[in-house]
Amino acid sequence: MAQPLMGKICFLTMVSVAVWAWCVLDTWNHDVSSDLFGITEVKNQQIDPFTGQITGDVSHPFNYPLTLAFFQFLFMAVVFLGFWYLLSRHPAADFARVRENIFTQKWGGLVTTHVFSVFWLQSLMMPGTAMTPMVFATSRALHVPAAAVIRSKVLPGGHFGRFGGHPMATTAFMFGAATLLVFSQTRIAECFCMWSGHGVELAGVALFLIYGLLLILPAANAVFMESVMVELDTNPLLMLSAMNLLACFIFAPILLFAHCSGWENVIKGFTLVANSQQLYMLTLWLCTQMAVMSVVTMALIGLTDSFWAVSLRSMKAAFWWVAKLARVFFLSPTVLSIDHPNASFWGFVMLGGVALVGAAAAIDANSKDLYMEAKTENEKV
Repeated sequence: MAQPLMGKICFLTMVSVAVWAWCVLDTWNHDVSSDLFGITEVKNQQIDPFTGQITGDVSHPFNYPLTLAFFQFLFMAVVFLGFWYLLSRHPAADFARVRENIFTQKWGGLVTTHVFSVFWLQSLMMPGTAMTPMVFATSRALHVPAAAVIRSKVLPGGHFGRFGGHPMATTAFMFGAATLLVFSQTRIAECFCMWSGHGVELAGVALFLIYGLLLILPAANAVFMESVMVELDTNPLLMLSAMNLLACFIFAPILLFAHCSGWENVIKGFTLVANSQQLYMLTLWLCTQMAVMSVVTMALIGLTDSFWAVSLRSMKAAFWWVAKLARVFFLSPTVLSIDHPNASFWGFVMLGGVALVGAAAAIDANSKDLYMEAKTENEKV
């Protein structure tokens, strides 16, 4: 096999593995989060002697998203700091580089977007009114153009133009692919299966504001990660550790205010997690998943760039459908095209969305790498 072809196959394999790993971790993350917030506790339990029915006061003992966010920041800061110290060849030089640039705007943007993208806003809010499937799907795809625009603003010199170093057609195709994938998923599941919430209902301006932050801030965080790693030449593991450590310092006053105002009893949250083995293990597993997801995101940024690392997250809809198909084909006698023609049709439409992703990648691969050209010109100068 020709060496260039072999290199392309290896590259596509590595990117595919990273994308599917992110999709698996994201699915587990939602499941564990739902389990953690869905744990119920029955008080004043009574059993009807005639029917055997159990009655009582049902409550949710864990409802502390702010405390959970602080756990995540602290856990990831310690874990990544340990790995950096063990694996770094020049820890003093790495630390000096971070100390030199820690007060720049790029670090400020990185930490701020990290705080509000990792913080479980979705655990505090739910829509008070339902959206139409098309509006929902289109809004879920906004992270694609958001990543392109933010990348063009954050990365240096304006060399990326208006679309973050990628052709306009790439951004348009990926936006269409993301919309098609999410819309097909809602049609197959007959629900907004990418939406989750455990808290207050929001509507109107508040809903759109928080919902917009949920979509844009993770994309902005990925762009700032790329900027800090590439421009500031920062060790990735040290960057993740410092990012989470600074997030702890920023989040501590928020946590204190929430406790003093009665919004969330932080001490009770810590006590519950410490005294309950089930809550302790779920919290630990959730923090571990967040740490591994950060590493996978960093790997995707290193293999491609922040635009593709964000855009390819839409493939979790395809991953969800592949998992459903595997259960149908191997564990059920159901014939999908006969018993569920609606799901079969929209599965075919989802395949079209995956084809659009391939088309966007092909357009991007055949276009000029504006960033590398700009970098080469700067090196010559």
